[in-house]
Amino acid sequence: MDKTSVDIGVFFLRILSDLQMKAVEQTAAESGMSFLRLMENAGSACARIIKDKLLDVPLKSKNITILCGSGKNGGDGFVIARKLYESGYSVSIILVFGQPKDADSIEMMKMLKSLSVHIYDVDAVTTAKLIESSDVVVDCIFGTGFYGQASEKVALVFDMINQRSAGVASIDLPSGLICNSGDKTEHFVKPNLTIAISSLKPVHVLMPAAKFCGEVVIADIGISERFYSEWENDYLYTLNDEEVKKILFPVNLLANKGDFGHVLSICGSKNMPGAAVIAANGAVYSGAGLVTAAFPECAYAAIASKLTEPLLLPLESNRKGTLSALAINQILKASKKATAILVGCGLGNNKDTKIIVEEIIKNAQCPVVLDADGLNVIADNLDLLKNANCPLVLTPHPGEMARLTGLSISNVQKNRIKIAPEFAREYGVVLVLKGANTVVAQQVNNQTYINPTGNPGLATGGSGDLLSGILVSFLAQGMAAGEASKAAVYIHGLTADTAVRDLSYRGLTPTACIKKLPSVIACFETLL
Repeated sequence: MDKTSVDIGVFFLRILSDLQMKAVEQTAAESGMSFLRLMENAGSACARIIKDKLLDVPLKSKNITILCGSGKNGGDGFVIARKLYESGYSVSIILVFGQPKDADSIEMMKMLKSLSVHIYDVDAVTTAKLIESSDVVVDCIFGTGFYGQASEKVALVFDMINQRSAGVASIDLPSGLICNSGDKTEHFVKPNLTIAISSLKPVHVLMPAAKFCGEVVIADIGISERFYSEWENDYLYTLNDEEVKKILFPVNLLANKGDFGHVLSICGSKNMPGAAVIAANGAVYSGAGLVTAAFPECAYAAIASKLTEPLLLPLESNRKGTLSALAINQILKASKKATAILVGCGLGNNKDTKIIVEEIIKNAQCPVVLDADGLNVIADNLDLLKNANCPLVLTPHPGEMARLTGLSISNVQKNRIKIAPEFAREYGVVLVLKGANTVVAQQVNNQTYINPTGNPGLATGGSGDLLSGILVSFLAQGMAAGEASKAAVYIHGLTADTAVRDLSYRGLTPTACIKKLPSVIACFETLL
């Protein structure tokens, strides 16, 4: 599987922009840790990681070539060169832009003069020869400050590096990619290993750029946690196994079905019965104690035949094959027994379904998940969200988000990590913006999470219904809206990653994922 591996450990969940990282470093420097010391720590940590990851097997020549830019990233390269030389490796440096311009980098280069480290100006013949003959190539050309596109001259250097199949490490981020973006540029280095300095950056987790970073490892350069705390509510965060394990509380050995909540799933229509089936089964297979599937009676044969565990609540339908507004009293009565409600998957978009969704939002006393047509029918009346008396989770795909915001789909896609938290704050909801790197934004603490799991096999009808089923199940079991959303998107994506190993990206289906779901959840479960 072509999937970025992010070795972030338990506590390294932060994702910092270039300006946020500079602010943290500035605060550390003002507290007595000089920028020169930070550079020394960064280069030393990177050298250790390179030795562990790329130089842990016997080598014939132990030749290393480090390509350095003129800024601080190049300065890190000079420290790496010194540390690897002191460890017994033969090290060559290529100055891609000539002599360094950054003061700390100049100081680090001076320390190399007494050592047998070969330093070359960039030259097509020499550069190609050194790169080809080296066991490891280290990219220290551009850092977090790079924007735009690489020049033709630098692009040729990138091409030389990319001709290697192994043994390439990029420091902080692959040169040519942009720190705060997931966009792919025209020319960039494609390493096997990226060593992120101090923290993950958006480029390490946002697609498509993230898939070109190789394995991502964070280098701890000794910045104290207290220097991050001032801006902790402004950071992005990424999810990992340990975070999700903390969210899925232990299962009590003395539990009964009432302890796992009651889901009311109001989904499906005559033309989209599968949405009701997938959502209800997703809730069942992710642990809800009871699931009631409410759907239009005209779809009874198609839906009931595929639901074994859920309770069935067929309701009056209209001429369009969707739920009739006349069913609202039965729906509200059923909602009083629920501990979480899902509404919208395959529901249909008309006057009847609009009335139903609006009444649920106005009257529900338990958490509500709005998906698909549950979002479409209220797109012109979003003030409903502000006046709700219950926690709301919205799960739009980019097209639905475009309708909610009035923006174009391309605008939504390019600004996912900005648009999602703004919407969540304005309307007081948890927003799950689906897609590659699903974004979970919550009003609580203003924290925004990016999900690293999942694959292109999820780009098929019904995948969102399954996610909503898992999410409403976790809500019914008592998890807070933001926590349930984080756990649901992570497990949903991980289930797809597990299922695709036996199938294919093209052959992956929500039904196949449902079958894998319990075994994936088992990896996060503990007993009380």
